[in-house]
Amino acid sequence: MNNYSLKIVTCLFFYLFYANGLYSQIETDRIFPLLNIATSARMAAHGGYAIASIEHDVNTIYTNPAFYEPEDQIDLSFNNQFQFLKTGIGNVTIGKKIHWNNLIIHGGVQYADYASVSGYDDNGQPIGNISANEYNIIAGASMQLYENMRVGSSVKFINSNLAEYTSNGLAIDIGMAYHVPESPATLGFAVRNIGGQLSVYDQTREPMPLDIQASGSIRLKHLPLRIGMVVHHLEKWNLLYDNPYDVQQSISIDNQIAEPEIVQYGIVDNFFRHVVFQTELIMGKNDGFKLRMGYNHLRKRELTVNGFRSLAGFSGGMGIRIYRFNFDYGLAIYHIAGVTHTLTLTTDLNSFKKSHL
Repeated sequence: MNNYSLKIVTCLFFYLFYANGLYSQIETDRIFPLLNIATSARMAAHGGYAIASIEHDVNTIYTNPAFYEPEDQIDLSFNNQFQFLKTGIGNVTIGKKIHWNNLIIHGGVQYADYASVSGYDDNGQPIGNISANEYNIIAGASMQLYENMRVGSSVKFINSNLAEYTSNGLAIDIGMAYHVPESPATLGFAVRNIGGQLSVYDQTREPMPLDIQASGSIRLKHLPLRIGMVVHHLEKWNLLYDNPYDVQQSISIDNQIAEPEIVQYGIVDNFFRHVVFQTELIMGKNDGFKLRMGYNHLRKRELTVNGFRSLAGFSGGMGIRIYRFNFDYGLAIYHIAGVTHTLTLTTDLNSFKKSHL
């Protein structure tokens, strides 16, 4: 495989994740963007991040392993995100509590299939189809550190294949969750993707997509509504960049063909680029039906096309429990070119055992 073909695959690779909200202007020099993908329909509906809540949602281990706390369940979850260009991203995740010190263990496999594209040599001659895919194998544990505080960690091994080029990496996530005493509020803090490449594609070593996050949520007392907020990329304050397409047309009576002016974003806009707002309305018997919404301001700024109105940055979804299964759907608006759809199926394996007995 020559450099020309590698460039084609790499361009496709980053285009797909640009459309998926990985904020290419702050991630273009990062390796393994799969690590920052929304891993469930609930996360997709909440702007790409897990809402701060200590409960038995096993999919939160990909964002903050301290959020996951099952009771007597063995949670198994299947997720698939339908991307553009017939590509697919998903995962299979499992978690349970063991008797030793009430330790909670979890594991999973995350995958990304970028389909195949036509390959060409340095002279532009076709050489057949070339493909790209990635895998992330995760394992970890969490525990109750103090009465209201939980801690957790995950180890991730990543394998990435772009045509005949391969790179492997190792990363660690560290998370903390704190339930505010006598309050329906939860706080979270996580440092994600600490690590590096074990092997490089060619000769260049690239940094990991480090993300330091702080989050919080509160469930209202007189309304079945949880409101949350995530502050991400705390390791990098300035998320602004020079974009020649951020222009607005000037209105001039004397000059009918006025030159467009470049929009200048300041400190307030930069602050909100770090913030994701989340809501979850919980209804029905045993909280069996949920409606979710999210707004990601950075995604709005990165993916809005000048001159076109769009809902880029907004997301939503729903969840419903039927018998032993939880079905979740998430829709995220990234670009005027389309949206992504995420489906999640979760069940408790112990419920089948109890029913059989």
